[in-house]
Amino acid sequence: MSTTAPATTTPAVRFPALRGRVPLAWGAVAALAVVLAFANGFVIVTMEGATGAIERAQGPFGDWLRYSSILVPVFGLAVMWALSRAYRRGRGTVATVLLIVAAATAVAIVALIANSAYDYHLQTALLAKTAGLHVHGTGPGDAGNTAYSDSFWSPEQRDTMLLSVKAVGLGSVVMAAVNLFFVGWVTALLGGRLRRAGRPEPAPTPS
Repeated sequence: MSTTAPATTTPAVRFPALRGRVPLAWGAVAALAVVLAFANGFVIVTMEGATGAIERAQGPFGDWLRYSSILVPVFGLAVMWALSRAYRRGRGTVATVLLIVAAATAVAIVALIANSAYDYHLQTALLAKTAGLHVHGTGPGDAGNTAYSDSFWSPEQRDTMLLSVKAVGLGSVVMAAVNLFFVGWVTALLGGRLRRAGRPEPAPTPS
């Protein structure tokens, strides 16, 4: 009578990058996360000072430090995702750099849009307050100054929205260029090695 050992199954690893299955160079992840967070944080603060709400433009240096510190872990996750995906797909250094740039730019654009949306909220509140100070009529039954009231969206609000959209568009282009420069720079400082030494290259898998 023979007994058969029960079959064992290997548990699936949901985040293999955190279990050592993907040879991430954690020094490279940390360096890229910090550099990208502070570089893109500078762009966000610059756009805020140029087109944002006036009440938020009083302490740009403090805003830069605060925004950048908050973004460091977010960029760290983006870099980890890009490196892990590039490793599994068997991508070379150039393709890996471009994937990191794309992931970092996506994070930066989302942060810029969120910041611009908050600026627009503050600006429209100020416009509404200003409109209340300028509403006047020329006689009984006059609806008031239409320069500050055009249905539910005034011309000033439309102009402010258009300026915000242009700022996001310009900022996105600048962020893409900044990310490409800094990712390439950090990669060059690391000697082109974005993976831990001593691990074999994976076989390319179909996209």
